[in-house]
Amino acid sequence: MQSNTYTSFYADVLALTGNSSFTTTEQTRILANANRRLYQAYRSFSSWPRYIVGSELRPAVDSVISRDAIAGATYTISSATRSGTVVTITTSAPYAMFTGATVTIAGLSGTIEPDGDYEITEVSASVFTYSLDTGTGTETYSGSGTAVYAGISTVDSFNRIFRDNPLNLYSSVEYEFYVDVDGAHIINNFSNNSSFWVNYYKEWSGPYTAASTDIPLEFYRFAVHATYADYLRFDGQIDKAMAEENNAQQYLMLEVDKAENQRNVNSLQRRISTYNSRQSR
Repeated sequence: MQSNTYTSFYADVLALTGNSSFTTTEQTRILANANRRLYQAYRSFSSWPRYIVGSELRPAVDSVISRDAIAGATYTISSATRSGTVVTITTSAPYAMFTGATVTIAGLSGTIEPDGDYEITEVSASVFTYSLDTGTGTETYSGSGTAVYAGISTVDSFNRIFRDNPLNLYSSVEYEFYVDVDGAHIINNFSNNSSFWVNYYKEWSGPYTAASTDIPLEFYRFAVHATYADYLRFDGQIDKAMAEENNAQQYLMLEVDKAENQRNVNSLQRRISTYNSRQSR
């Protein structure tokens, strides 16, 4: 996804005002209004491609899926062995991964290739296993191996929750749930699953600072003109502010239309109930 800098944002607002510079007080106000408007754009549509996650496996404790992120990390492998098709990995430090998470193994050498992307099974705080397609006998792998976990983002809002990856299956059981401060509570988790596939909206990436380089390009023009409208309104130029607000909204609607045309709303948020996908009661 494309982004722009706050330096460019500030320069564009300044150019619209026709001023050569802003006072220190005005600079502070411009940044505050920019963040307010960027957050407004984020909230204006629930399927921005930058923030929507179509399907991601997330852990659950007592049928509750937390909103919290798990940071991505690279773990050093202290030992790696294979028995049949099952590879056992010991990391040099405790890991923050869970059963079902996909981990990238690299740097190991042996008779049966162990490197690649695999779904793991937790054994202990620093030991996990995964399965290869083929393999007989036993062996100990050599090399400076690493286990890379990409991590998961903080959830702003839960949309849909499934038993299996709905993007890989024609039909997957979908769960009813309710949300409170702890996260999403799965209703009728009869199978006692410890992880679920979640469709969700990621947390806003702001607030931004004067040094930010990651302002979403899809929000950029709206926020520039809306921030300029705020400047005019504060300056008492109400009619000009209203006109500029209209310009800003047109930029925002263009981006919303563009995002809607990518079918995120239809494909990810529309629920179709079938015998196979309906949750048992």
